[in-house]
Amino acid sequence: MRRMLAGALVSGFLAACSSAPQAAEPVVLRVLMADDWSTVPVIGEVIEDFEDEHPGVRVNLQGSPFSQIPDLVTSAIDLGQPHDLAHWHAFAAAAAGLAEPLDDLWDEAGLDPADYLPGAFEGVSWRGSVYGVPLDTNALVLLVNRDLLDDASVDDRELATFEGFREAATAVVAGSDADHAIVISGSSWAAYGWIVANGGELIEMSDSGPVRFTFDDPETVEAMELLVDLVRSGESPPALAPDLATDAVASFADGGVAMHASGSWDLPIARRAMQAEFDVDNIGVLPLPQDDPSRPRTVLGGSSLFVPRDAPNAELAFELALALTADDVALRLAEQEGRLPARADVFDHELFRSSEDLAAFVEQLPNAEVMPLIAFPEIAAAFRDGLDDLLAERSTPKAALGQVQAYADRWLEENG
Repeated sequence: MRRMLAGALVSGFLAACSSAPQAAEPVVLRVLMADDWSTVPVIGEVIEDFEDEHPGVRVNLQGSPFSQIPDLVTSAIDLGQPHDLAHWHAFAAAAAGLAEPLDDLWDEAGLDPADYLPGAFEGVSWRGSVYGVPLDTNALVLLVNRDLLDDASVDDRELATFEGFREAATAVVAGSDADHAIVISGSSWAAYGWIVANGGELIEMSDSGPVRFTFDDPETVEAMELLVDLVRSGESPPALAPDLATDAVASFADGGVAMHASGSWDLPIARRAMQAEFDVDNIGVLPLPQDDPSRPRTVLGGSSLFVPRDAPNAELAFELALALTADDVALRLAEQEGRLPARADVFDHELFRSSEDLAAFVEQLPNAEVMPLIAFPEIAAAFRDGLDDLLAERSTPKAALGQVQAYADRWLEENG
């Protein structure tokens, strides 16, 4: 009897436990961002506020080298554990089949493509659909040391065209203390900036039509011939690999070179380094030399947020993306981190008018275009190889780009 009674009490206790309300498991948003973003205080504060506004939601933020993010997203999808939000180039993620279309969520949130810089919206669009939210922007421009240009009697107008820039490079080396006019980078992103500035293009495509690669177009070849000629003449040292960018900005900052093609991230570095030897306002910011100065073009830098395919919490992730890209957050990122916004109205703030060189960067952003090769990694790799060959003078620009064109044509035949 005692055993039966004890059993009944235990059964009753277990039944009571099972019927008691259980604490809900928190919703965990898995977010993947570039490591130099994941540790930014502003980002952490936005996530804390988001969690406070969404009880029961926790954000698991993972940092990674930017270039490794697509592989990490792919692996997580293959394992059946996709991230909820990721940071990269949304258009390229869409091209690789890694991103969810967000047209409906854009409509529900009342987002308007016209509110963004043209290149920023281009960076989240693929084949007529929207796949992300623009996060930040940048543009390739020409930083110049005005003291060295003055010593060589070179003014800004001479740098407006390719022909004038080439003559100015010779004048700077001959008439100033600079060892070189400029340092040419082996970066394919920077090379694309020179190509579009000369009126060239690497891809022709529409929302629904076929893709055509155009590596061997005369404007593209001509732009690369200019870079090779600068190296061959000694007006640039041998081209530096992209990972030696700090050496290039150091040469510019100490007066070893008079010009430096870069984005806004190098401005504070160069300015601090120049203070010991040059006037603090000695840096000028100009457009790249242009084929048609009345219609300037350059390459867009920046990134976006996208929702990976099969994300379990897509709507919540999109809401977090909106919080991370809000205008007030973009302004704080500009003030504290030097990240330039993607929404045009943010540039009306006094911050972007208080600095002449920053204002000059902002002026070029509407002219900046996404590098479309990012959406075609195999072709992008072939272009990098061709760029290495022509800058090292293992091949002429025409021959090297012709080989890239042949590879791209074969790839299209095989992949459609």
